[in-house]
Amino acid sequence: MGDYRLVNTEAGDEYCASVIIVATGSRYRRLNVPGEDDLINASIHFCATCDGPFYKDREVVVVGGGNSGIEESLFLTKFVNKVTVLEFGDQLCASRVLQETAAKNPKIEIRLRHTVREFKGNGRLTSIVVEDLESGNVSELNPAAVFIFIGLDPNTAFLKDPIDIDKMGFIQTNPTFETSGSGVFATGDVRAGSTKEVASAVGEGATVALMVRQYLENSQSGRGSSGT
Repeated sequence: MGDYRLVNTEAGDEYCASVIIVATGSRYRRLNVPGEDDLINASIHFCATCDGPFYKDREVVVVGGGNSGIEESLFLTKFVNKVTVLEFGDQLCASRVLQETAAKNPKIEIRLRHTVREFKGNGRLTSIVVEDLESGNVSELNPAAVFIFIGLDPNTAFLKDPIDIDKMGFIQTNPTFETSGSGVFATGDVRAGSTKEVASAVGEGATVALMVRQYLENSQSGRGSSGT
């Protein structure tokens, strides 16, 4: 549509604009095992800062041995008696400093090559079924809660135009936050390279507004020059 971009909504509405900013964020990746959906926000959480204090003096499980998983595990030790970290791989993916700090913390137990097969409970978690991938043995743990930190999935499935995304589905941008589609910008957690932090997303939002203003000014200037 010339200098305009068209947005179609699920409700069937259409919107035209000179510029589009994609700020659809991302969602926490899930394990997709039986019982998970029923217990999310009851005993299964994605934010230790938000929900960790509710489990004071109890035992919890953290799924994921990356930076987020180990950082959140260390935070949880301020409240809980024990944190059992389950990591699918044969080694942690967290930084060496975080690994060394966790190894020294008596409240943290790390189990490599372990995965969750099922959550059991009725409105509240009673146990989780865990498989040891080395031996094939299956056992049950009885934590008060489970915190899942296995990454984020960007909300980009709706994109139909040829906008460049990385292998994880995050939108790639240049230093001005513009995507490969002219006049289409991306900001926040949906953008490749973002830090996935609230403060950073707010800062990016303010920055992209300035970039859009500059883009519009340049576009108007270009149209004016071509008409002389």
